[in-house]
Amino acid sequence: MKRKILLSAFLATATWSLPGLATADWDTGPCPGSGTAPCIEAEVSGTTYHFNGTGDHAGEWHGLPTTGEDFVFSGATTWGCSGLNANCTWNWGVKIKKCQDENDDWRIGLQVNSASMTGGFICGLLTWSGFPWYSKDVANSSHCPFTDDCSNFTAYDATASSYTNNLGAIDHIIFGTPRVENGHLHEVVFNPGTSANLVFNSQFYDCDDEDQGCSINGTLTVTNATSLDIQ
Repeated sequence: MKRKILLSAFLATATWSLPGLATADWDTGPCPGSGTAPCIEAEVSGTTYHFNGTGDHAGEWHGLPTTGEDFVFSGATTWGCSGLNANCTWNWGVKIKKCQDENDDWRIGLQVNSASMTGGFICGLLTWSGFPWYSKDVANSSHCPFTDDCSNFTAYDATASSYTNNLGAIDHIIFGTPRVENGHLHEVVFNPGTSANLVFNSQFYDCDDEDQGCSINGTLTVTNATSLDIQ
């Protein structure tokens, strides 16, 4: 009898905890509108979530509030390399972080965990690796390495409507042949808010900022959330 009671209690507790697990590291409701730290807010399936501006949940990568999976950004791009050109749909899996650097200043980081292309024949033969890719403040004098280091990320600005980053390190394979290794893009602009998007128009560069002969431009918009905002 005791075993049955204990098992029932355990199952009840586990069932009650599942919604909490699904929304780990996010709080339900909009940003409270106070505090000096950035507050990240997302709306998914009609419900608003946030991790707030008091410093809570700092230093952790955050995906969807509902599942923890990546935010999916997708959109039309124009790709070119060594005389080849193609119009493709590029899909990224992205997480976001707020953290404090060695000076206790707040920064915003983006982490790209996957990328794939769909579209015409050429698009299906373009592959990407080197994950995760990280954003890096364009103000940093050295564009490499791209690492999970808060001092690399873009400075938080409570009045900013967008955040401009370099992004790498990207490995790009064309028709099964490595074409770009440890490359990066310049000035990838993250526009938070409703229909948050990432905008870029860049060559691929190596760590010496030498053009690698390939380029890409386009706009990727979040598809599995209504909004992803920074306040």
